[in-house]
Amino acid sequence: MSSRPTLGLIAGSGELPLYFAQAAKQKGYSLITVAIRGAATKRLTALSDKILWISLGQLGSLLSFFKKNNVHRTVMQGKVEHSQVFKNPRMDLKMISLWVRLKDRSGEGILKAVAVELQKNGVTLMDSRFLMGDKLARPGWLTRTKATALDRETISYGFKKARLLAKLGVGQTLVVKKKAVVAVEGMEGTDETIRRAGIWAGKETIVLKVASPHQDWRFDVPTLGLKTIQSMIKAKARGIVVEAGRTFLLTNEKTIRLAEKNGIFVLVVS
Repeated sequence: MSSRPTLGLIAGSGELPLYFAQAAKQKGYSLITVAIRGAATKRLTALSDKILWISLGQLGSLLSFFKKNNVHRTVMQGKVEHSQVFKNPRMDLKMISLWVRLKDRSGEGILKAVAVELQKNGVTLMDSRFLMGDKLARPGWLTRTKATALDRETISYGFKKARLLAKLGVGQTLVVKKKAVVAVEGMEGTDETIRRAGIWAGKETIVLKVASPHQDWRFDVPTLGLKTIQSMIKAKARGIVVEAGRTFLLTNEKTIRLAEKNGIFVLVVS
């Protein structure tokens, strides 16, 4: 039996699960991973001591796997498209039981209910920033490209709106242009919101990502990576503003290089 402390990982799509798995291994944890089939990368297999691949909705399998492997603490990393639950509701009995009791079927509502089920089974869902301090954005300009005076006025306007919406639990991403709201994030996620803004408002939009004052850091950390910048390039966006200590910044150098190459500014505010 391994003498290393055990840590669970519930893995969705993107690079975050990989970064977390690497950090966990470096810190000497025995990593027990539950990976969402069709979302999580197969590269997690090599970084996990044990791994179970499940479909979205197989809550009973997840709980049984963690119990069998003595997992009492877990972290959720990566994007989980909760909209898929509506499109393709393949749920096991445990998930069906949870689903019929849900009064809030938003992404946050579903995940909070899953966290409660985990706790009932002796598993604490931890802050997603655990072991991920080096991936949190620090304040300042990350690009040589800077915002103009008009951009700054629009950013100030946008942040007031974005923080109000975040307080109400309406999306993390807001896209603005010339002191007007262009798009608000819904179920489609950040990248689609940016592309939609480009279709309706054209070039020179500014993207803002903010956390709610009631943010549940267990499963909801705003993230900026290559895919976001690629979406901004397609939309011919002007720049993006995120919050320090409250945003994961992925593939830092590549992300910033790509932004600079395309004249996009990246600003991190306190």
